[in-house]
Amino acid sequence: MTFGKVGSIDSPLAVVGGNCSIQGYDKDGQELYWTVTGDNVTALSVMDTDGSGTNELLVGSEDYEIRIFKNEEVLTETTETDKVIALTPMHGQRFGYALANGTVGVYDRHTRVWRFKSKHTVACISVHDLDSDGVVELITGWRSGKLEGRHDRTGEAIFRDTFPSPLAALVVADYRLDGRPCLVACSYEGLIRGYLPFDKVEDDSHEMDLQLQERMREVMQLKQNLAVELKSFEENIEKHKKGEKDGGLVPEKTKVTCSLRPCRAQQCVELLIKTSSSNTILKMAIVTAEFLFGSNESHITYADPANSSNSISVFFAPEKDISTTLHIKAIVGSSMGNLFHVFELEFALPKFAMYVPIREAPSKAPEGLVTFVIPERVNRVAMWAQQSFNFTFTGGPNSFSAKFVSLRDQQVLLIDMSTEGGGKVEIRVKSMEIAGDIVQDLCQSLGIKELESTAEFPSELDDFSKVLMKVDGYNAVRIQLTMEMADSSQLVKALVIRAEDARILSEMGLMRQHYSKLHELNSQLIGEYIKRANNHTELLAALREVNAMIQRAARLRMGAAKSRVISECREAIKSNNIPSLFRIIKLGQMKAQ
Repeated sequence: MTFGKVGSIDSPLAVVGGNCSIQGYDKDGQELYWTVTGDNVTALSVMDTDGSGTNELLVGSEDYEIRIFKNEEVLTETTETDKVIALTPMHGQRFGYALANGTVGVYDRHTRVWRFKSKHTVACISVHDLDSDGVVELITGWRSGKLEGRHDRTGEAIFRDTFPSPLAALVVADYRLDGRPCLVACSYEGLIRGYLPFDKVEDDSHEMDLQLQERMREVMQLKQNLAVELKSFEENIEKHKKGEKDGGLVPEKTKVTCSLRPCRAQQCVELLIKTSSSNTILKMAIVTAEFLFGSNESHITYADPANSSNSISVFFAPEKDISTTLHIKAIVGSSMGNLFHVFELEFALPKFAMYVPIREAPSKAPEGLVTFVIPERVNRVAMWAQQSFNFTFTGGPNSFSAKFVSLRDQQVLLIDMSTEGGGKVEIRVKSMEIAGDIVQDLCQSLGIKELESTAEFPSELDDFSKVLMKVDGYNAVRIQLTMEMADSSQLVKALVIRAEDARILSEMGLMRQHYSKLHELNSQLIGEYIKRANNHTELLAALREVNAMIQRAARLRMGAAKSRVISECREAIKSNNIPSLFRIIKLGQMKAQ
């Protein structure tokens, strides 16, 4: 929950995140804001991220996404490495965030400025100007009892303290009533400490000395490493001049290259790292990347000692379609030496790397279809496909056709474009979620801000119809159970009064009968409560599917059409107008143009 003005709504709102949905209520309890998101909401905040003078809504969710909403429209979506548990505005367009895996960091709108990962769990975050430079720092309280403040631009720790128990909350306010806000930290055991900002003059000089000392240590370490490396090179050169073959020199023009190719047998992607010289061997490769290797974010592949060569393969299977950069360190040596060189390079992984091009389309095309028109040349769409799917397009200037199959579940994906109708595009795939990801990536790559589309996903709409029927059934059961529990509660009151009356009249036998009935009724109430709790859990799961369907339908559009789908779906659900709801999902609006 968070509080503040959101978008173009004049009155402040209490914004509540829930089961794939977000509601905003004014002081009278009226719902003035509603939208959907991709998963359960775990963090909320409001701030002006684009300098427009109106607040946007920052939303973190269980699907690792940080979304920025302007009114009901998603401005940006950023994928993180774990569940987002906290968001806090900083200054300008910057905001801080914390993840469930112990990561904290700062974003400047949708660009990450820095991040820091710890083995401990984050308890709370806040912001405060600790060093009196006019710019707030990110303050983090940890479950380990550690409290620290980090610089907004570099992430460098400028303040640390330790509590004997986990931190519970951080508050910034003028508790001393002297005009200077102070940071107040509270632990789970009730220990409270307050912190005033540093004295600017004294601490600036002290901080400068510390930075200078740190820089000197880094330079001296670098000098030492370079001296060792230079000595090693000189020894190898001398051995090479004498004709000795155990020096370990790598040929001067040796290069390391990377290429990506599918591995259909293992349902994964193979990254082939190879040197340009056959006289070298690749000892191992260290690949660091987000989203690919779990919480460690790195993977080490060793070469087979019995079969060393100038190439090595790294296999991985991304769980989600996400574009990321692979940071690679290749350990390369001479085939006759015992010293190795480290080559560092980067490789951009395409977002849809798990889709393999196929030559012939299947006899039966996927039933899911999205159709839209974009005023773009065919070659621009082909360039987007080559970058996002890692394949080479060979075709004419008037049409584009690409066929893929997913390495995850063997789903077939067909993308076609022709110049007819001003640039008609058809995407055929079984999953509406995949189609939405492709539409969003295409629009982002080509700079398309507004997009209308029509959709046909018969299987998913049939499943959605069943979900709506479940929601009606769960609601009916909920009402019936509530009425039954209300009647039982009245009977409990009556039995208690009768039993007490019998006790006062010293009719112990009658009192035992009443309390025996009360015990039976209590057991029944507990059973009814368990039924009601289970029904409530199932109802929440069904409502989550409803909100997720609205989100998937909205992602097939852009701009005003996307916001319209969300708002009109909401109205159709409120009025229980199911035919209109299906029409909105298919056509993007309640009434056909």
